[in-house]
Amino acid sequence: MSQEKIMSIHDEAEKIRRKLDEENSTTVSVALFGQPGAGKSSLINKIVGQKVAEVGVETDKTVAAASYEAKGLRFVDLPGYGTKNFPKESYFQKFDIQQFDLFLCVTSGKLHQADTEFFQELARRGKVCIFVVNKHDELWEDGIAIEELEQRKINDITKHVGQPVKVVFTSCRNGTGLDALSIEIQNNLDGAKRERWARGAKAYSARFLQEKKSACEKYVSYAAAAAAANGINPVPGVDVAVDISIIMKLFKEIRDDYGLTDNFLTNLKQSSIPVVGRLANNVVQYAAKEGILILLKRFAGRQAVKTFAKYIPFVGQAIAASLGYAITSNVGNSYLSDCHELAEEILNNKLGE
Repeated sequence: MSQEKIMSIHDEAEKIRRKLDEENSTTVSVALFGQPGAGKSSLINKIVGQKVAEVGVETDKTVAAASYEAKGLRFVDLPGYGTKNFPKESYFQKFDIQQFDLFLCVTSGKLHQADTEFFQELARRGKVCIFVVNKHDELWEDGIAIEELEQRKINDITKHVGQPVKVVFTSCRNGTGLDALSIEIQNNLDGAKRERWARGAKAYSARFLQEKKSACEKYVSYAAAAAAANGINPVPGVDVAVDISIIMKLFKEIRDDYGLTDNFLTNLKQSSIPVVGRLANNVVQYAAKEGILILLKRFAGRQAVKTFAKYIPFVGQAIAASLGYAITSNVGNSYLSDCHELAEEILNNKLGE
């Protein structure tokens, strides 16, 4: 190999490591505000797909905002705006309001004046705010159609804030609107943050699952390139070495992105649905070093190894042309495919953890 090609691979490897670090450090920050009892904590848990926020804790009686983080998503439940503890004059500075990517105003009843004033101040500063009417399952009035009740809510919010706004109706009890809310949030994010949201938020529809897969495919390309460039473990049956520790970390990230915890996978392995049990077994088996070696050997032994040409601009020509990258990217996408198919079965068969 020429000195020029070696330098090219070295430069590309350095760029890939920086890109992988950037991907891992990207965080989406969402602030929630609204009156106690609106279900903000429950909403956070439903968006993430796991219990991260303690339900029933009132934040306006605390001395700080309540912050929760999972899978690259950060949620901050802000305390009441303009209260004795948190006066309007110092509120934006105290809670560094400019740091947040977007805001959710969560309500289940009448919109309060303090929330209206806070929204109007956010709007003046150009911040994105989505209004969430939670507890949709409790929205009922004898003889009145649900569509009319929803329109009344929208009209009431519009009247209070003085301008048309995006309103999403949700129910943490029956799942109404959770997919619509997640997609609305994603639509207000760009670039790496949009991809981070797709990877970290729970999927409530086939459409969002596909968004998740697309974001994961890009991440696989970075990790595969890093594993190939940092080759320290020989691949059985071929003159190539890769970094298996990077692949193991990648596989864990993929499982986390799809909500496939160890306990959940253990239960899924015992499923009465054959395809679910098979896929869960694959996901568990190939997660270990021995399983990764099996996959590496399998793809190394194939005559033609598929390459993902659309990711070449991200990983560089020299690395993309290497056999190590071809093998690791196919191994990564094979594992992603198993996780994705399992997630589809979980969604279609309503299999919850």
